[in-house]
Amino acid sequence: MRESDLIKVFSEIYNRYPSVIAKAPGRVNLIGEHTDYNDGFVLPIAIDRYTNMLVSGREDRNVRLYDLKYREGDEFNLDSVEHTELHRWSNYQRGIAKVLMDKGYEIGGMDVVICGEVPEGAGLSSSASVEIATLLSFKELYGIDIEPLDIIKLARKTENEFVGVECGIMDQFASLLSKEKFALFIDCRTLDYRYVRVSLPGCAFLVCNSMVKRELAVSAYNERRRECREAVEAMKKYLPHIESLRDITAEDIKKFGSYLPEVLKKRAEHVVYENERVKKAVEELEYGNMEAFGDLMNQSHRSLSELYEVSSGELDLLVETGREVEGVLGARLTGAGFGGCVIFFLKESSLKPLKEKVLRVYQNKTSLIPQFYEVTPSRGAFSEEISA
Repeated sequence: MRESDLIKVFSEIYNRYPSVIAKAPGRVNLIGEHTDYNDGFVLPIAIDRYTNMLVSGREDRNVRLYDLKYREGDEFNLDSVEHTELHRWSNYQRGIAKVLMDKGYEIGGMDVVICGEVPEGAGLSSSASVEIATLLSFKELYGIDIEPLDIIKLARKTENEFVGVECGIMDQFASLLSKEKFALFIDCRTLDYRYVRVSLPGCAFLVCNSMVKRELAVSAYNERRRECREAVEAMKKYLPHIESLRDITAEDIKKFGSYLPEVLKKRAEHVVYENERVKKAVEELEYGNMEAFGDLMNQSHRSLSELYEVSSGELDLLVETGREVEGVLGARLTGAGFGGCVIFFLKESSLKPLKEKVLRVYQNKTSLIPQFYEVTPSRGAFSEEISA
């Protein structure tokens, strides 16, 4: 929906005009899955699908919300912010308001219209984009002096503690700090990051939504986190200095991995070798080695499926079918898994045949119709005043 149309909708709902628009993108992770909460490395890009949030300040402490996707509104007061089960989509705004006030930031009420372009439940970080857009809205309206890394940390705190999802920090990081034409190489322990130019002429990234919904808060995701913690504790017997799987090397896992229970060994192997793949992928991108980069994506999916066991029959079918198409260089699940999306790295000339084959085979075998999104490394979140 165009900005002018959103302004019209806002004025019809609230009988006034918005003063600020905040836009925060979803993200797709090129490689580095389930490494962020293990203090590891990730390589996401922002995608050109945004949460658009139009806001105007209020003189009281009421926050009034209207979400165009859900076609419903909600309202809460800043003096009594509570979690809601009735309008669960508004818990992100509620949570952001609460963490800001808990940190001592002074905010007031606002009227809000939300238009989300990021598919939900697909592993493209729709929730992080909502959190970042909300934070930027409060920041712009009330002149909050807050550093980017603090915005990221508060957004994750909201998701972890108020919404109740144990996500890592990558999603909020990518939504806020991404740049057009660059991937973001993030060290999730130190929060150091650098931009890696994505310049692969004649190549493209295609995201395919399996249309199998997955909920991050389900037991399988939290179980993987628990297993990683257990693997660290078990390995401390042999490597007392380690604090996370990030600290274990490939040599360590070869030497001591056999002493772990089989499940924990598999989880640790994935994280250790995935971190290595991320660092290698950065090198291949910088040198423009398309085939090598694609092969690392393939290795990543195999590890996620066989060692970390977070793939599904549908995701494996998409990956396997896509790889049969000439010109497809790499394919892997992206996001937490258990459903959601696959990302293909391919030659631009293969876009049409890939879509046609995947659509035909996948629909025939699952009765589901996948959705495709051609994505490019896009601009991170921003906010600006709306001129009258």
